[in-house]
Amino acid sequence: MKNDRLDYHNRPIKYGVTTADMEALWQRHFEKAQDRQNASDLNLLRAIALGQALKQAGEG
Repeated sequence: MKNDRLDYHNRPIKYGVTTADMEALWQRHFEKAQDRQNASDLNLLRAIALGQALKQAGEG
């Protein structure tokens, strides 16, 4: 018997991602990347401040 995909009740179920869902996923991806970059920058600033404090403590 030929499968013309005309049987509505036995059709394959499609769980596709909508455009709105994809946009939300991309937005979350970029927000998380920005959060990681901000945390990295903050750690770098803390390391620089610690280095300066240790340098001043060694000189004084």
